[in-house]
Amino acid sequence: MKRIAFLLAILCCFLFGGAVSASMILEYGGGVHNYTGSVFSLSVNGEELKNLPLEPIIFNDRALVPVREVFEALGAKVSYKADTRRIVITYSGRKVTIQIDSNVAEIDGKSTKIPDGVTPMLIAKWGESAKTMVPVRFVSDSVGLLVDFDQKSGKISVSEKDKDTQKTQNKITAISAKEENGVVTVTVTASGNVSKISSPSVTASGTLYVDVDDLGYSISNKREINLGAVLAVRLGLHENSVRIAIDTENMKKHNVSISGKNIIFMITADETADITPADKDAEKEDGERQDENKPKPSELSGGKIYVVLDAGHGGTDPGAIGNLMTEEELEVFHKALDSEEPIIDTLKAGTGKTYYEKTIALSVAKKVRDKLENKGVNVIMTRDSDTYPTLDARPEIANKRGAAMFLSIHLNSTVMPVTAANGIEIYYSESNNEKDYGITSKEMASVIVQKAAKSAGTKSRGVKAGNLLVTRKSVMPANLIEIGFMNNPDELLKLISDEYQEKLADGIAEGILEVLGKIKLP
Repeated sequence: MKRIAFLLAILCCFLFGGAVSASMILEYGGGVHNYTGSVFSLSVNGEELKNLPLEPIIFNDRALVPVREVFEALGAKVSYKADTRRIVITYSGRKVTIQIDSNVAEIDGKSTKIPDGVTPMLIAKWGESAKTMVPVRFVSDSVGLLVDFDQKSGKISVSEKDKDTQKTQNKITAISAKEENGVVTVTVTASGNVSKISSPSVTASGTLYVDVDDLGYSISNKREINLGAVLAVRLGLHENSVRIAIDTENMKKHNVSISGKNIIFMITADETADITPADKDAEKEDGERQDENKPKPSELSGGKIYVVLDAGHGGTDPGAIGNLMTEEELEVFHKALDSEEPIIDTLKAGTGKTYYEKTIALSVAKKVRDKLENKGVNVIMTRDSDTYPTLDARPEIANKRGAAMFLSIHLNSTVMPVTAANGIEIYYSESNNEKDYGITSKEMASVIVQKAAKSAGTKSRGVKAGNLLVTRKSVMPANLIEIGFMNNPDELLKLISDEYQEKLADGIAEGILEVLGKIKLP
């Protein structure tokens, strides 16, 4: 137990202001897991909760919080029935019943699915008592509470609605849906005109959503649809704005538009279907003419060819964490952990020093930049110091400059603390894989990963499709490359060496130069 305590002290949370990046051992689902995601602070009615038994953590882009500590602080009644593993939360006349490891809940006696496959879970820090963790937004929305999720500050806030604000707010009053020719049209109607919505986004699980400022709702927060590719519509409050989320299945195309009081979602599983809003047909030709007048990439760039390099993470977000484990740490891991993936049994003990993905990614990105600039290439860095541009801001930098290509540099990690996995892999987005620039994102990825692996003397793990925001939102050919595994100590030893980074940079730069030879700006 002394060795375990020693290990956990080294693997505890690393605080960087704002969001917290954690590396901690959690027990759930009958197994032991290394959690390396973000940990958030939690406020209830403006007061931060201290000394929580387990901090809010993220699963499938959903925040899980300890149910009793959060909702009892808001005056809700929370009861747990151990024999059935059911949790009952009663607040303001509403009743939500959820069950451990089940994605079906009851809201005021009516069954409903919890979105994104995130279920209530019993989770314990290694060696401590288990806590009941629940998806905070689902429960809060179900009983009429406000939730604000601030990635930048690393804070989740749960509060009661401001009744005076809600009285004067434009509100969603109705949701309707129809299907025609394989296209489902969902119309969300407000009491007043809607002037602006956020850019539509799609989660990894296929949920399409937009945020609308100065909007609330006076109807149920969930409407089952079950037409075509559309499963349900969910509403969630964020202070004076609302998130409209459409749960989909096998969605291939979507379109979101505004018409007076209506927000119109058109969704289909048919790639050939026309999803132009009916009330926009008359304006289509004018819109096409307006698109013709928009600056083209060649105009935005002034005729120059720009390469945008994005060093992953940064600032408050350290990314994956690697540790050159001491002999005592290795002993604890080998005794405590069991894994289906290969565990390295012959590791040499290290210094115990910790390394961060953000630091290595920036170092390699700078080396690539220098090599390209020596060849006369114009390079733009999304960051050249320990800062954190948002995920949306990174591709936007490339789009606004009319860049020819975008490459995000990251480092890999697996769920288990120690792995034998190694090598380089690269990702592209299917939604950004056209040949408008003379080469597709997938073709670009194939060139770069082969050159990088060969130069570094490591194996290529191949080209993979991934719905990643930075590649999905880039206009030009875009990739995200994972240059090695932070939790493979053998590979980490190479990744922190200047010599190996130079080899990686040589290969990446060589690949970029080959790709540039095939690119033509639209």
